[in-house]
Amino acid sequence: MSQDQNKDAARRQTAGNAAMNHDLAPDGTEKHSTKIGIAVIAALLANVMVAVVKFVVYMITHSASMLSESVHSLADSGNELMLIIGNKLSHRPPSRTHPLGWSRARYLASFVVAVSLFAIGGVYSASESIAKIRAVATGGPEAHAVDAQKMGIVLIVTLICAAIEGWSLHNGIKEARERFHETHDPGRFSLIKFWKGTKSSDLAVVLAEDSLAVIGLALAFLGTLAAILTGDEIWDAIGGTSIGILLIVGALFLGWQVASLLIGEGASEHTYRIINEVLAANEDVERVLADPAALHLSEKRILVLLKVQFRNETELDDTIAINRLEEQLRAAIPYYTLDIVVEPDTYDPAKAAKVEDWVD
Repeated sequence: MSQDQNKDAARRQTAGNAAMNHDLAPDGTEKHSTKIGIAVIAALLANVMVAVVKFVVYMITHSASMLSESVHSLADSGNELMLIIGNKLSHRPPSRTHPLGWSRARYLASFVVAVSLFAIGGVYSASESIAKIRAVATGGPEAHAVDAQKMGIVLIVTLICAAIEGWSLHNGIKEARERFHETHDPGRFSLIKFWKGTKSSDLAVVLAEDSLAVIGLALAFLGTLAAILTGDEIWDAIGGTSIGILLIVGALFLGWQVASLLIGEGASEHTYRIINEVLAANEDVERVLADPAALHLSEKRILVLLKVQFRNETELDDTIAINRLEEQLRAAIPYYTLDIVVEPDTYDPAKAAKVEDWVD
């Protein structure tokens, strides 16, 4: 096959995949969320600025807490870049190799972020701080030597960095609130509710990172303050160790959340309820033969699988009935891109109406 023929075949494949859903762009990619969220950009800018400041202060003061925070912010900066790369990859068009596109690339990028937060941010910070605790405990050359003036600089910088991280966290919460209401989830917004139900892995990562950063800075402040008041440098080392442990625990929670999305999470109960309501109200549908399956391919893209029996099968054109059902679903759920697959079938009492029926 010539090169031109290969290109034509690729274009036909892309056009076929795009035709699955008229909510997709002509190249088969999602129309929604074509740009990375403002929260990720804000977090990247904040972490770059904070990482530079923290490292300079560490070089001056040799504070274990500042070293842990420097590594933390450096890891976070790399994490935001990984999220941006994942967002870019998620908009690659479908192909034979990836017929539904690259939407889940965001989830993969977020999982890599969770692993790096654990390995770089947590384990490295904790190990360095524990090494300092041992040095202080064994009476090293600078053991228990606290320079109150230098540690005072650490306190001031910690407060400034907390303000910057707080600004980034504020942007993240603002965007989370907008996405929460955009998908029409019922009830009042809360971070816990958003965290449990969100399919936006990049925003979940940003919120986790910023929250851990603010808490970590609080631990650094307390450790430094205790070192100044007691004149014992071990408190600074304890503060650094606490930050490392905090990052490890936070990374484990984040990894669990993102791994669930990467494996494949279903739509919210609110979305399932709307799908069932549309099926119940559709005059063409006589019986739903299996529980609807709605799988998130990305935050705003859902694969919907339906197995139904249409009325008057010998007279009704299935194509007309399917198109009508798809239009009703998209009208009822306009805030998601829906890839809808409808399998017309007849009722068989020997089969239980379960999701497992999808495997014939």
